Amino acid sequence: MPKTDVTRARAQRATIALFVAAAVLAAVGVTLLFGLQGTERSALDSAPATTTSPAPAAGDSSGATRQAEASPAAKPSVSPESLDPKAVPAPVEKAARAFVTAWASHDARPGRDTSYDDASRRAAAHAAGDLADDLRTHTSGSAAAQEWLTWKDRQVLVTATVLRVSLPDGAPAPSEDSSFARVIYKLTETPASGPATESEEHVALKLRRSADGSWRVAGLPNV
Repeated sequence: MPKTDVTRARAQRATIALFVAAAVLAAVGVTLLFGLQGTERSALDSAPATTTSPAPAAGDSSGATRQAEASPAAKPSVSPESLDPKAVPAPVEKAARAFVTAWASHDARPGRDTSYDDASRRAAAHAAGDLADDLRTHTSGSAAAQEWLTWKDRQVLVTATVLRVSLPDGAPAPSEDSSFARVIYKLTETPASGPATESEEHVALKLRRSADGSWRVAGLPNV
């Protein structure tokens, strides 16, 4: 073979070898590139998702301020009288309870009350003015006298239990020296033998504040 052909053949084989080597390097490079990207994506996909809130820096009161704003505001304490327009002042309620308890309770058991009017005498201690005088000298009518005889025969104890004290409908608001009150109370009649009976009653009172500051009943508007 001539020398020129040999040289040309060697040059062709060298060129082919270079192309093959370049192709192999390119394939290796592509493989490495996509392999690394896949590994990174897999690592990112498998990492747990976490969310953290930034903690307030030391000495920063903004976090506490936000918590205080989120909490419901403290409600100021209020008295029941300010919530209920029918409420009466506590001293008025106390006086009304004491009067009705004495006025409506009777004890017809042996050795106890001697008449229906003993309850009026007890109630006079919680009254003032003309009403107190009337209660001390009061004499019941025939209906009350007959009821007393029935109680005495059965030895009945009549107990008055106050259920509620409120301002009567249409009555003016309490003032410093006077007030009206509506008292709802329960009467329990307990005989010496047999079952007890209960009934619910109510009475309206007019009360005044005395010179010593105590409240007393001055009238029974509906009695």
